[in-house]
Amino acid sequence: MSAGAWGRLAVLGGAPIVTAAMLAWNIGNFVFFFVAGRLIGPDEYGLLAALLAITIVATIPAAALPAAVVRAESDVVRAAPEAAGAIYRWALGWTAVVLPFIAGAAIGIAALVGALTEAPAGPLMLTVAAIAPIPLLFLSLGQLQAEHRFMGYSGALSLIGVPRAPFFLLLLPVMAGVYAGLLASAGAVVLAFAVAIALTWTSLRSRVPAPAGVKRAFVRSLPPVTVGLVGVALLAQADIVAAEVSLAGDTAGRFAAVAVLGKAVVLIPQGVSVAVLPRVAARKAAGQDTGPLLALAVTATVVGGLVATAVAAVIAKPLIELTYGSDFAASSDLLAPIALVSTLLGVLIVLTNHHAGRRGDRFLWVIGLMALALPLLFVALHGSATQLIVADAIAYSAILVVHELIYGRGPDGIVRGVYLLLRHGRAALAPTALPDRTGLG
Repeated sequence: MSAGAWGRLAVLGGAPIVTAAMLAWNIGNFVFFFVAGRLIGPDEYGLLAALLAITIVATIPAAALPAAVVRAESDVVRAAPEAAGAIYRWALGWTAVVLPFIAGAAIGIAALVGALTEAPAGPLMLTVAAIAPIPLLFLSLGQLQAEHRFMGYSGALSLIGVPRAPFFLLLLPVMAGVYAGLLASAGAVVLAFAVAIALTWTSLRSRVPAPAGVKRAFVRSLPPVTVGLVGVALLAQADIVAAEVSLAGDTAGRFAAVAVLGKAVVLIPQGVSVAVLPRVAARKAAGQDTGPLLALAVTATVVGGLVATAVAAVIAKPLIELTYGSDFAASSDLLAPIALVSTLLGVLIVLTNHHAGRRGDRFLWVIGLMALALPLLFVALHGSATQLIVADAIAYSAILVVHELIYGRGPDGIVRGVYLLLRHGRAALAPTALPDRTGLG
């Protein structure tokens, strides 16, 4: 590999280990649900799966915290390096103070719902308790990301999923399956948070305050980043919901199973985005061009997605049979198309994180709003699994087109950036000052 190629890949430093950690997290989750499904009855398993689905939805807004920390931390380091970690300390402190009151109120509501309805009060209350530490964990992960400590970030991240099955097996002999599953999930989060806190302890010990205005900027960044991430989550999961509603039972189940495997290609852009986000934020804070980083991240996502699609086309049937059994083999022909379309979703994940890092809040609002159009597409395209995939492709492509209409002529245009990257190689990644558009110099 040439020196120029190595230089381009160096900018993605941290992406492989983060991608591996995300894979470990997902494998841990898969093993947990597989073990739970085998060891507890259908009724308990259905309740456990539903309650854990609630935790996923409830924690989507908290996923905005790492990007907000990275954005704010880049401003702090640029303005006052001695105040590094100040935003993290402030946000973690306030969250730790407010969270018990919110969690207590939510537990009270869960108890009331259980008393007034047939909903199981105990599992509902435990679900709230399991959700409570997640914002604290995400703040700590954001600080590790801001510090480019991707090894520590990856270790803490993987602990969210890897220990769940072992914890579950330890708890199951002494309590009901749904309680064991919820406590195992909560225990994994607490363990991950403990590791993340230990790794960021040095940042917590300093008492230098953040520069004026950075705290307000941190708070203002949360709504657009949250909207963007919710939009991405909707784009990623809406087809599975549509399949459950519109397709026959067996067909919907097979589609959902194959979609889980096909969408695994988004682990690549997720890992790349974690590694690139702090670099984007730092360049933006320094008034430098962030477009080359976007071009490199998109290129890595597309190449990885195309390779995964080609592999899926070759091994789809044996992979599906090995993973789910022969009953699911009839839908193996969907794996490669889903992987290909999910590559477009991966590009949208990169774009969302890129604009979160460069404070490009306009696109975050755009993707959040345009994601609402996908369920409307399913009204017209829902007669088969193929139609659902086509609807995904149309929605993802439309957002990419809108992105290029907004940013295509500027430094953050995808086509322009990839062209410059291919033409100039490593030189295109060198930090450059953006042109002064203020008229002041």
